[in-house]
Amino acid sequence: MVACFCCGETVAAWMGPVAHGKPCHKADLPLQIEMGATARNKPTNRNRVLACKNSEVYMRQPSVSLFVAVASPLRFTVITALLAFTTFPLMAQEQPIPAELAFLNKVGKPYRITYEPWTEMQIPQGNRGMDGVGKVVRGKHWQFPVIVAGAITPEAVWAIIKPAFLANGWTAVHEWSAGGIELFLHYQKDGVEAWAETDPSPERASVEIIEIAPIPFIFTLKPPAATPEPVNATAGDFPWLGPLPGWQFRSSVADTDPFRVSITGAADLELVAPSSIIKTYRQPPDGMSDSLFHAAYHDALIKAGWTILYDRQDVSLTAHFTQNGRNLWATLYKSEFNEIRVADAGAVNKDMSSDLKTSCHVVIYGVLFDFNKSTIQPASDPVLQQILDLLKKNPTQKIEVQGHTDNVGGDAYNQTLSEARAKAIVTWLTQRGIAAARLTAKGFGKTRPIADNATDAGRAKNRRVEIADPNCAAHSK
Repeated sequence: MVACFCCGETVAAWMGPVAHGKPCHKADLPLQIEMGATARNKPTNRNRVLACKNSEVYMRQPSVSLFVAVASPLRFTVITALLAFTTFPLMAQEQPIPAELAFLNKVGKPYRITYEPWTEMQIPQGNRGMDGVGKVVRGKHWQFPVIVAGAITPEAVWAIIKPAFLANGWTAVHEWSAGGIELFLHYQKDGVEAWAETDPSPERASVEIIEIAPIPFIFTLKPPAATPEPVNATAGDFPWLGPLPGWQFRSSVADTDPFRVSITGAADLELVAPSSIIKTYRQPPDGMSDSLFHAAYHDALIKAGWTILYDRQDVSLTAHFTQNGRNLWATLYKSEFNEIRVADAGAVNKDMSSDLKTSCHVVIYGVLFDFNKSTIQPASDPVLQQILDLLKKNPTQKIEVQGHTDNVGGDAYNQTLSEARAKAIVTWLTQRGIAAARLTAKGFGKTRPIADNATDAGRAKNRRVEIADPNCAAHSK
């Protein structure tokens, strides 16, 4: 059994947020069991806590079990006394609050303060009808509640907390009152800029603040050169996509599995290269936040000329480099062992001309279309440029552009789609100076699979473009 700190009633720790007949301040937020920390803080080995935002339910300790069931006035007296002479581990102030919030020590008691040296987040967080109000900010991060002794209701807490912020250099950006009170705040003074949010509950107010600060190290990436740099598949870093400071090299291996990427709106991943190289790294001894990983690589990739195509914030990025005649794909994952995977799609068809003469046709991967459409995505340009270069260097060469699909959908639908996609490529080439008489387009639908359509990877291989030499007898075989 536990005692609810926000209402003083005894509840069962294993029951839901309304176990004792009324919500723990906000019934729409789930209760989460932590060890001495709120749901958004790192767990410790301290007292168990059943926590929802702005309200915590502490496992009762013998020294205070007598008080949690008494009337509200006495409970406030006990809380005040405990705050003044506390030996509670949970109530210890482990981190000082920033100077721009020092005034909170005069109006209440900040406690159980958590601190991150650097993070990236949206503040305010969540979706509470904010109508677009909010800001993605980067810097030092504090989060903590403030006990406001004697303020029984959220409104009473608000009457103390809000004026204190406004009187100490903070500006109210937005205030919500429907469904709960919340204030979005901005501070800028003496070279310090900060953004904060606060909202009250009985006896306390929650506070979260980001003090703007740059990434705590300098990290840059070198753009890939026009002449491909040598890459060791079994050792060392990529020459243009290295590890973050503190990462320790672990392994490098050539991966023969197809390299596939996520396309907006598509249910399956699309194949852009037949293989890749994977390099893994250990985290630094003191760790690294997900936000720092994401922000450092995101910024460095953009500055080096990469395009971010897929961004699952904090844990993975997919990037594409198409400058200097290169066609590189990369995915970066943050996990127990950080992973950098790169596919040099430009090197796959570097011998396109000789392959066309030898085999009469060449499979072309990396031509990407909008989902279920024949609209060519800009990421396809490096691959199409290789075909364009081939035709410009060989002015008598003619080609047939062939479209192929997987087996998802009806025969007629796939046939039409494959023809439309082949024609779209022909149009792309003619718009760049290739005579239409040198080009033909043909769709084969799902009639010529080269892999098993029963698997995602097989279907990705079957969704492809080929170019064939119409004067070569073997091109249609």
